[in-house]
Amino acid sequence: MTDSLVDVALLAYGGPTDLERIPDFLRRMTGREPTAETLKFVEGRYETIGGGSPLPEMTARQARALQARLVQELAFPLRVRHGFLYAEPSVAECLAGLDGHEVVALPLSPFGSRLTFDKYREALDAAGAAHVPILQGWFAGIGFVKAISKRIAEALDGCDADEWAVLFTAHNVPLENVHEGDPYVDQLQQTIAQLVALTTPGDWRFAFQSKGRSGGEWLEPEAEDAVRMLAADGWRKLLVVPVGFVSDNIETQYDLDIELREFAEGL
Repeated sequence: MTDSLVDVALLAYGGPTDLERIPDFLRRMTGREPTAETLKFVEGRYETIGGGSPLPEMTARQARALQARLVQELAFPLRVRHGFLYAEPSVAECLAGLDGHEVVALPLSPFGSRLTFDKYREALDAAGAAHVPILQGWFAGIGFVKAISKRIAEALDGCDADEWAVLFTAHNVPLENVHEGDPYVDQLQQTIAQLVALTTPGDWRFAFQSKGRSGGEWLEPEAEDAVRMLAADGWRKLLVVPVGFVSDNIETQYDLDIELREFAEGL
């Protein structure tokens, strides 16, 4: 496909595929050497979910599927390659594999906080790709909402939706990073409103998950608080929908599948 008119750089944060890659992943993400305490904490979490993050392989599959879909619909040669902010292949390696007349970057972050946008912009600039535009706002596409509503229906597996409460979650961020005018929360609320209209759950809440360990103020409510409120209202059937993620990762497989489940079962 050497005559491609446009190529797509599919970007994500990344994750360690095995325990040996955890130190490098943390080093890239934080910009400093991880302490022994941090390594033990993070390694323990990854050991619990099988030893590594599923995100890199899922992102690779998403890149292949997106390329096939775009080539089919647009009917001209087009390539999609993936790269990560904090893992391999890097953003620079991703771009090196693309030599089309034009490249656009598509972050796998449907909701465009300024903090997230800045991280992708910095990575592209550092790779010598300051000219590459970043596609934003794809949370608004009806296909995204329909895909999530389909997964909700599959999870309920024929059960009446009004017998279930749904908890929509998204990654928490420090309150100081949500500056005035940041679209992150508004975009999430728009998507959740559409999902509630399509799926009609008996009740629902929206909360933030996976708060960092750095202290300070973070967005609220947290997922545990929302679960507690639903339990207080008498709900015993709960479906958690991590609407802020498009791939499984440590935040879904550990923070939700293990920690939040144990918390809910203890109420």
